[in-house]
Amino acid sequence: MLEIASPQSPVCLTLPLAASNMNSPQTDPDPDAIKMFVGQVPRSMDEEDLRKMFEEFGPICQLNVLRDKVTGMSKGCCFVTFFTRKAALEAQNKLHNIKTMTGMQHPIQMKPADSEKRSIEERKLFLGMLSRKCSENDVRMMFSPFGTIEECTVLREPNGQSKGCAFVTYASKQCAQNAIRGMHQSQTMEAS
Repeated sequence: MLEIASPQSPVCLTLPLAASNMNSPQTDPDPDAIKMFVGQVPRSMDEEDLRKMFEEFGPICQLNVLRDKVTGMSKGCCFVTFFTRKAALEAQNKLHNIKTMTGMQHPIQMKPADSEKRSIEERKLFLGMLSRKCSENDVRMMFSPFGTIEECTVLREPNGQSKGCAFVTYASKQCAQNAIRGMHQSQTMEAS
C-alpha cells in the first residue's frame, strides 16, 4: 500500500505585527508571501530606516526589529514580510551575502524565517512503498490531480536505482491534505 505522511515541524516563533504600509493598496500579503529573517543589520537602524531600504524591492506588509527585552536596543536583525513572494525573493537575491551595511563587517544574511520552514513541511509529503520502477514523472502524474506540485524527488541509491520512496511538495497545504485523503493506502503497486 502507498504510504503518505506529513513530517512534523517545530513550533514557530511569533512576533507582534507591525503597522501596515499605508502606501500599498493591498491590505493582506499574497498567500505565498514569505516572512524573511534579516541579520547583519546595524543596531542604529530602526523600523523606518529598514522599511526605506526594503521598499526598493516592493511594498512591505510587516517589519519588526528584534530588540533586547531589558534595554530595548536593537539586536542587529529583523523580520520583514513583503506583500509578494516575488519581492522577498528579489530582495534576498540582491542582499544576501552581497550587501554589507555601513559599520558592519559581514554582509546581510537574509533567509526565510523558521515559520516558513514549517509552511514547507506542511506542504511536503513523504511517499513510501512506491514501485521502484516509478520515475519522478510517474509520481507527478499520480499526484498532480490534487494540485500544483512545486517539487518531486524520487530517492535513489548511489547507483541510481530507486529506493521505492519519494518526496512531493505541493503549492499549498490544502493540496497536500487532499493528496493524503485521496491516495493514502489507496493503491497496491507492482512489486519491484
